[in-house]
Amino acid sequence: MSPIMVETLGYAASFIILVSLTMKSIVRLRWINAAGSLLFVAFALLTRSIPTVVMNLGIIGIDLFYVFRMARIRSEYRMVHAERHSAFLSFFYERHREEIEGIFGEEAFSESTNFAWFAVDDEIAGLFAWKETTPTECRILIDYVTGRYRDTRVGRYFFEDRLSSFREKGYALFRYVNVGESHWKYLRKIGFTEDSPGCFSKKIGD
Repeated sequence: MSPIMVETLGYAASFIILVSLTMKSIVRLRWINAAGSLLFVAFALLTRSIPTVVMNLGIIGIDLFYVFRMARIRSEYRMVHAERHSAFLSFFYERHREEIEGIFGEEAFSESTNFAWFAVDDEIAGLFAWKETTPTECRILIDYVTGRYRDTRVGRYFFEDRLSSFREKGYALFRYVNVGESHWKYLRKIGFTEDSPGCFSKKIGD
């Protein structure tokens, strides 16, 4: 391999590790960091830097250990009612206001009539807000999860595994209207159908 290609490999490894540090999801951070360290192992072997090989093999081992450890942990998921005028709801919304409004629009919070927390174990993982457009249709206005839990597990649990809790409320259809593009990929992953750009729906009837 030419010296230029070896140097490029080193830069690529450095860039991937740098990108991993921007990940909000801990699992994604670990996987990407391990991938960057693997490239560094190849770079170090080509440049005959054995200490660098050893260090990066250690990093890969640590990353994989924590990834598999987190995969084995069974979290407890709950949806907890949130009071419309509670101080904590106002605090949470103001804390994440810019991102929530960027995805769901400036009027989403004020238009919502029902609020609930996404809870994972003993922590608040996000905010769910909606209003009934008909007795059987629920328009979701806010479905926000904090960065630590942004790996679709919360969404899959509530919108795939726990649909019975929504059916008990009489809902047969979930609908999103004019949701931000950054949320589209997530909605497709958890089973929503794109009706038109920014508008998604999911049937949840028996």
